[in-house]
Amino acid sequence: MTNPMRGVFAVPTTPYTEDGDQNLDAVAGRIDQVLASGVTGILGLGATGEALALSAAEREAQIKTIVSAVDGRAHVVIGCMAYTPSEMSAQITAAAGWGADAVMVTPPFYGGLDPEAVIAALHPVLSASEVPVMVYNNPHSTGTDLLPVHLASLTDTGRLWSVKETSGAATRIRELRERLGEDIEIFVGADGIALEGFAQGASGWVAASAWLLPEQCQTLWELAARGDWAGAVDLWRSLGRVLGLIEDNSAFISLIKQALGRFGYEQGPVRPPLPTADPEALATLLDAIAELERKHTP
Repeated sequence: MTNPMRGVFAVPTTPYTEDGDQNLDAVAGRIDQVLASGVTGILGLGATGEALALSAAEREAQIKTIVSAVDGRAHVVIGCMAYTPSEMSAQITAAAGWGADAVMVTPPFYGGLDPEAVIAALHPVLSASEVPVMVYNNPHSTGTDLLPVHLASLTDTGRLWSVKETSGAATRIRELRERLGEDIEIFVGADGIALEGFAQGASGWVAASAWLLPEQCQTLWELAARGDWAGAVDLWRSLGRVLGLIEDNSAFISLIKQALGRFGYEQGPVRPPLPTADPEALATLLDAIAELERKHTP
């Protein structure tokens, strides 16, 4: 791929068969459908993909499936989330060897480490990485909020490609852009504030919702990218409600999977300990999607 790594990156779920195994054919088939919308890339083995519930062998099989299914048509980023720096680096080396264009890492996700300790752990990981690295700032899940000043200290590794920003702080995208400049890409990581992030200068969007609604998410990005803010706001009035229903539900992964199943893309359940979305939440989401499609047919 020669196009810049910016724009919309869809985040796959991990579908399972009735026996509880990964359904890799379903992953590959959905990739074809999602790429038809024009998204820039696929970010596999994120939280939405239940990455922490997969064995090493399952990770390998899914990464190879994603790389093969994409087949050079888009960028492939792979989540390499682990507690220790050595395990992060081992996952990065494996993902790069299997064809990933870039990887995503998070702060160690237990222990409430202060930002300085996290940066000390991540710095050698980025320095040794064979491919560009996205750092995922998700204080809700990791217990650590990496501010622009902390992330700036990773730029000297030469491998900090981007930041996925999910703190929810109202001005954070703008602050990251001001501190990191134009050479580091800044992605919105919280679907419910995507349009606000675009308005603050985000490079793109890492979107779990783009696995469910790729055409609408890609359209929103394109409208904002060309400065059609009236069109973007009009779409956002309907799309934002849908994304809020997903993001505000603690069982959002199950909700996405169940909705995909209703649209003919069977996903199977989530793996414990993840919760299962209740029927009422699914019905409300499906009604909102129907209203979105009535007003904005892709």
